[in-house]
Amino acid sequence: MRNHLRLASLLTAAIVGSSSLAAVPAPSADTGADGTDLTTEEITALVAEVAPAPITATQTSESSGQIVAALDGDGTATIAAAPDDGVSVRSSDGEETMSVSLPGAGHLDDATVGEDGSVTYFGDANTPSINVIAGEEKIRASAIISDTSQTERFEYDFGGGVTVEIQQDGSAIAYTTEEITDPDTGVTAPVEKIVADVATPWARDADGIDVPTRYEASGSTLVQVVEHRSGNYTYPIVADPTFDRPNFFQYRMRFNRAETAIIYDKGLGALGGLACGTMAPVCLLAAGSLVWNAGIAEKSRPKKCVQVTATQPYVVPGLVWWVDTYRGGPCR
Repeated sequence: MRNHLRLASLLTAAIVGSSSLAAVPAPSADTGADGTDLTTEEITALVAEVAPAPITATQTSESSGQIVAALDGDGTATIAAAPDDGVSVRSSDGEETMSVSLPGAGHLDDATVGEDGSVTYFGDANTPSINVIAGEEKIRASAIISDTSQTERFEYDFGGGVTVEIQQDGSAIAYTTEEITDPDTGVTAPVEKIVADVATPWARDADGIDVPTRYEASGSTLVQVVEHRSGNYTYPIVADPTFDRPNFFQYRMRFNRAETAIIYDKGLGALGGLACGTMAPVCLLAAGSLVWNAGIAEKSRPKKCVQVTATQPYVVPGLVWWVDTYRGGPCR
């Protein structure tokens, strides 16, 4: 087991020292279980070196001891000074669209700000430090694991009313369910509003070697599992979920097995008032694809169900939609 820090090459590029949020103490180092100290700039340099893709911090301002980052579409991301308050995203009208907690928040120090615009919460011998950076379209939260004594499970909780779902490619989404009532028929149908898209997880050691990692879902909580104790890795290890900011319109309509069978046999119109609610214009456009995919779902073994997802990007005009099949959830 190689339990040492490969930081010499990083230090040459790092600017030693860090700035801090107003009225917030600024710890200068993370003391791991092996007694090695990491400064804010060493942590940011490490994350930048091993991350699969760079994220440039967006324009930020300071408000009430918090970092407020400007996002595309006039929304904002707030990275709280106190780790217990986590990270939140608001739309241009001030409505909170996403809120997520940070792993080990109760054992983290208050935030310090690095030269790259990211925010670091220092941990201790038992708790990995957390580094958060907000780009224009995404937010990355990186756990910095010091040695084998530290946890392999990192929990990010989106709060009450939110469900986390792992996708086939290993990525995840978080969504809330809204009940839509047809004013003509009085029939109510559920529509899912996606509040967070989470990219496939990654974890790498200080030499850039991939460490096995995956997501698990538990209600409103996304759990990143990092199997760093099972291999010969060079510490520190960086593990990170990246939250892609959902667009202001991003909904999913799922049909159960009975509804899927009706769509395949008689077309979407046969569902009457149950057909799509808020997503009605999208379903109209996607009617042919819905029937086609309903047929695929009906002929699969075990049977699947059909779903339609639609989004309107901030930077690209027009509505983007797609139809596919799924198992689990309401598919019964």
